[in-house]
Amino acid sequence: MIAEYRVLGPLEVLADGVPVPVPAGRGRVLLATLLLRANELVTVDELIDRVWDGEPPAPDRAHKTLQMTVSRLRQALGDANCVQTSSRGYSALVRPDQLDLSRFRALASQGEHRAALELWRGPVLANVASESLHRDDVPRLVEEQVVALERRIDQDLARDTDVLVPELRALVRRYPLRETFSAQLMLALHRSNQQAEALAVYQEVRDRLVDELGVDPGPRLREAHEQVLSGEVPSASVPRQLPAGVPHFVGREEELARLTRMLATRPGEPVLISAINGIGGVGKTAFALEWAHQVADRFPDGQLYVNLRGFDTRAEPLDPLTAARDFLLALGVPAKDVPASEDALLAAYRSALAERRVLLLLDNARDVAQVRPLLPGGAANLVLVTSRNRLSGLVARKGAQPVALDVMDEPAAVGLLTDRIGAARVAAEPDAVLRLVKRCAGLPLALGIVAARAAFGDSLTSLADELEQERLDALDLDDASGVRAVFSWSLRAVGEAAAGVFVLLGLHPGPDFSVEAAASLAGVSRVQARRMLTELANGSLVMAQGTRFILHDLVRDYVAERAAELPPDQRADALHRMFDHYLHTSLEANQRTELTVSWTPLAPPSPAVVLAAIPDWQAADEWFRVEWRVLLRVLTEMVAAGADDLVWRLGYTLHLPLLRPRRLVEVEAAELLALAAAQRRDDVFGQARLHRSLGGVYIAKTDYLQAEHHLRSALRCEEVRGNNNGRVDVSRGLAFVFEMQERLPDALEALQRVHPIAVGGLVSEYQRALFLGALGRVHHLLGDSARGLELCLESDALYAELDDRVGTVAVTTVYETLGDIYLTMGSHGEAAVQYQRAVSMLRAIHSVADLADALAGLAKAHIAAGDRGAARTALAEAVQIYEELGSAGTGEARELLASLD
Repeated sequence: MIAEYRVLGPLEVLADGVPVPVPAGRGRVLLATLLLRANELVTVDELIDRVWDGEPPAPDRAHKTLQMTVSRLRQALGDANCVQTSSRGYSALVRPDQLDLSRFRALASQGEHRAALELWRGPVLANVASESLHRDDVPRLVEEQVVALERRIDQDLARDTDVLVPELRALVRRYPLRETFSAQLMLALHRSNQQAEALAVYQEVRDRLVDELGVDPGPRLREAHEQVLSGEVPSASVPRQLPAGVPHFVGREEELARLTRMLATRPGEPVLISAINGIGGVGKTAFALEWAHQVADRFPDGQLYVNLRGFDTRAEPLDPLTAARDFLLALGVPAKDVPASEDALLAAYRSALAERRVLLLLDNARDVAQVRPLLPGGAANLVLVTSRNRLSGLVARKGAQPVALDVMDEPAAVGLLTDRIGAARVAAEPDAVLRLVKRCAGLPLALGIVAARAAFGDSLTSLADELEQERLDALDLDDASGVRAVFSWSLRAVGEAAAGVFVLLGLHPGPDFSVEAAASLAGVSRVQARRMLTELANGSLVMAQGTRFILHDLVRDYVAERAAELPPDQRADALHRMFDHYLHTSLEANQRTELTVSWTPLAPPSPAVVLAAIPDWQAADEWFRVEWRVLLRVLTEMVAAGADDLVWRLGYTLHLPLLRPRRLVEVEAAELLALAAAQRRDDVFGQARLHRSLGGVYIAKTDYLQAEHHLRSALRCEEVRGNNNGRVDVSRGLAFVFEMQERLPDALEALQRVHPIAVGGLVSEYQRALFLGALGRVHHLLGDSARGLELCLESDALYAELDDRVGTVAVTTVYETLGDIYLTMGSHGEAAVQYQRAVSMLRAIHSVADLADALAGLAKAHIAAGDRGAARTALAEAVQIYEELGSAGTGEARELLASLD
């Protein structure tokens, strides 16, 4: 028997789909109360208060009557009974899939708002007569429904805006003071080329807010108004990440048709997972790309691609969390909105895909464990997975449709060569063609290289003779030794300089590389390197992707073996040039993004090194965005080479580029490697830097014990160095960690230790302003708001004099502290002013996580001032941000918002 319980509408219980009568009156109130708090104990006193609407009879009679009510309810429910008794009260024990409220919340948390809203059947608990229930509990459920509706419309705004206009007009009439619906209506009209009507909506709602609540429009409305005035029609981020297909793809007709049939026979276009497996070089990626491009137009919300590098011998396979994070960024999620924790990150990823129709190509997967976290939510996505392994777990557990690719048969292989070099040449030397096909063993990778050689005009017979000299008759498909022979044969056809560059690329850790990196490895100019890489690409030995180049996995393995055969001195010189290229470019980019950073002396790069151009902070940001994966691998190579002075410097330059997009796993690993290198060198300066930055990493991870350990270590290093700015800076970090642990006396002590330095003219004005703000905050939290106010005002005045953009992030903390202090002192209007200063600045610098906290503070100030409308607007935005980040502040903000209705 399957029991279902429904509260999102009239109270209903179903047993195998058949309604079960629930006793009217107290029985329904009792069951509804327990289901709204499913699997939680509700005490007898609470139930008595609810069942009798706050006016219970004498205690003895109430207890006995409650017991009778429970007994009758159980009897009526029969096999569908879910009411359990304990010594203190009662509970409804139900599985999440049995209760519509649980399913609604689960779907909403995954971003499947349309499906969640379909669970609502009418007014909540309309057949349950309870004044207290409808006063205390139902409004919160309705708020959850309305928020889900707002989210659903936000998703729909990226698609058909015309059909949204009538719905939004009805919602604005129903919720005339709810600014989100008015803002959405404005955008829908604007995107439907009805700008005048959009502006009229703004004026109407603005007048209503002023007349009825005495407040101005909130940020959501103002932003919509600005978009309409600017004429800007923002579009949803639609990623188009599929690499270009193989220009001369032939064969595989049966497999392509099979995939197409699978897609056509899946009703509603649900998730389709096709695990395409085969040996290396058999053409899995080319096949997947060919079909993906054929069906891409069926997925209007974009195509996502990632090379999971499951069989890269130079590095670990790509972490699926890294891939999920990159996909979120590609889908338009701001970096600061990407959650840090694994569960929240994957939930945000699934939510982002839940209401989209996206094609995902997960290329070169190692195993099922690497793929499973990347399977999307929603029912309209398509997933293609390629791997050398069979991924049987996907077939067994996820219903994947396996497509095994074998080597090409003789007709298909001949067809590939015919398409590449022309039918006339194939017809002129048929015996040579068959010899070439046999030597390539049906592998498209090898056939492509042969075709590239043949394209230069050599006779097919001579090419076949050369290949036979490579002893390809001993081809072993399992270890790809035959393909290596094809590589060796093809390498002889390129110039000596290009061949030298190719072999040196075996020292590069991948996964891709720039022209400047190749030039530095080879010790040649940028122009020379580009010419040689073009020659190698023409021979299919490297592949161009935009302005960068990559190597096929089998090519990478081969060239690494060749590089290992180079003389040790030549290898060492090339590695040193590569290290110089990445380190000195990274240092230059770091100087563009961290204006206050200073470094100990370092030898200049080798004269033969070619650095990337980093003219400004935008170029620096873009360089780190493109190169961060390479830099992590280079860091590991530096460790292996014993280049510790380079390791700690490169590791430190990666701090902000990895921390800002919340790549916490990667930045922690990199900085631990860097710290170990600085310790091996006994470099106190480097240790101070790395301990301080690791403190920031662990603060971001909310691991405050580790943060305290590293910050104390950094403080000892700064004391040894006699660096006053460093001592004050690290002490502020320690005080913050103590505040997060509610160790306020320790926070005050940490700051008081460096007080004489911070205010005695021994540090920069910037550090002094930071220090005074931190000290004022601690005094306030300890109850001395007057002293806190004095210090924060002094800090604010110093910031005003500095007028330096490096202080903008820190100064918002001073504004928020001033808001907290004024709120405590009863100066509600001034508190709102300070919180608004923080909100405005945080918007300007796109610091979303901090913005939510500032909005919550602003809302509290508005509540204290009696401005519930403005408070509701601020809280609604804060709740939205908290939910997107998976933040712990979500619950408190949501409860506060619900209390305003």
